Amino acid sequence: MFLLFPLFAHAQMDSSRFIVRFNGGYADTGSSNGVATSNALTTNNSSWNVGLTIGLPFGKRWEAGVGFEYWKQKTETVSTVNVLSQWDKMQTTKTDMKVIIGKAYVAGRWKLSSKLYFNPILSVGIGKIKSTQAAKTFLLNLPENFWLNGFVGDNNYFSLDLAPTFSYYLTKHFALNLETGSFGFSTTDWKRDNKQWLANVNPVYWKLGIIVLF
Repeated sequence: MFLLFPLFAHAQMDSSRFIVRFNGGYADTGSSNGVATSNALTTNNSSWNVGLTIGLPFGKRWEAGVGFEYWKQKTETVSTVNVLSQWDKMQTTKTDMKVIIGKAYVAGRWKLSSKLYFNPILSVGIGKIKSTQAAKTFLLNLPENFWLNGFVGDNNYFSLDLAPTFSYYLTKHFALNLETGSFGFSTTDWKRDNKQWLANVNPVYWKLGIIVLF
């Protein structure tokens, strides 16, 4: 029966009209450097995301489709600077970011075992980034003296990435899906050269999901 499953899985994928993928992830990270009492920088970051795509199979090991992704990120940065050993200046910055992306993708399918498949997914995304930032700066020995500033941003977003993904079929219509990072390129402003190349396989940012075949 196990020997027949790979052939059955391929036949089921090829005969399916729709392939629905749903995944998501959550990350909570932090970092700090400098001396705890002065000249210190601490950053706490939390983010979560969800994505949904609908695809169609073509050929023996390919599928293509469209979908969307939504993610939200919150970052808090606290910096403390000692000036001439006379007074400390502290600044707290809070940033909230929301991103909605429309995506088109092409995915491959290679069998690793009777139920396990490797699915590299190449996707192109276009969307909007909305962000707000609020900063508070004050002197530690004069807490009544502080300054507030902030901004609201609305930027376009473009991305191209390749995600190594693994799928484990529990039944002929249902599989678990694990996206183990991504390699890609993104930008928010072509004119200002605000571009970023990213290669990230940190398990903190992996995405877990499901695949349903109809």
